Amino acid sequence: MSFPMQPQLHGLKRHPYNTKLRLWWDAYWNGLPVNTSFGPLITNYLEKTHRVMQHALNAHSRLLAVPLILHYPKALPSYSLLPHNQVISRFLGYLNWELGLIDTAHASDMHNIWCREQDTSDKPHYHAWLFFNGHALQGLGPLNAYVNGSDDAYDGDCLYHRIVRAWAWAINWPLEQMVGLVDVPKNNITKKPSVYYFHRDDHHAYQQVFYAASYSCKAYSKPIGQRIHCFDGSQLS
Repeated sequence: MSFPMQPQLHGLKRHPYNTKLRLWWDAYWNGLPVNTSFGPLITNYLEKTHRVMQHALNAHSRLLAVPLILHYPKALPSYSLLPHNQVISRFLGYLNWELGLIDTAHASDMHNIWCREQDTSDKPHYHAWLFFNGHALQGLGPLNAYVNGSDDAYDGDCLYHRIVRAWAWAINWPLEQMVGLVDVPKNNITKKPSVYYFHRDDHHAYQQVFYAASYSCKAYSKPIGQRIHCFDGSQLS
């Protein structure tokens, strides 16, 4: 059984389960390449992604853009999960607290977008993009659980360990059991994490990031019409 059941969207301009959501089928949106390999994207989500990225770049001349896939543990019973997204609010809150502990000359000033998806699993997962002030942070650091000979999992000062700790606290799960629950997608060619560090004038890099982030804007696998918010991001002034 599929969770949730996916509607037939071929030829439609609006999502049948929520007609406020406009569907986008073309390979370019506002002159930017987008990923439609999994079917139509949702224009509302593309607009939000563009606004968040523009706001982050207007604030900082350099950005660190980090894509994440946040999973629930397989051992966590699905019936224990409530039908809302407060876990993402907790995650972002804990991560902001972690970022405040970093001793840098510049504030990290995180912006974000996220989406909730569920296809064949009994539990949802989240895709997130985090955009940081590139003058404060330039990379994730080690992705392995144990660094510098430590006996404690994910207790390092690097950004990735801080992200894992924030997700662990959000889902109330032991750090030593967090392996595989915070994925960073890898480049298909280099096999390295697809993390982007770029200048606001680098339009090619901006297109690359927007194309990659547009995957999160796809209509497929989102529980639309089930009274669950499926996409959001930083609240912009």
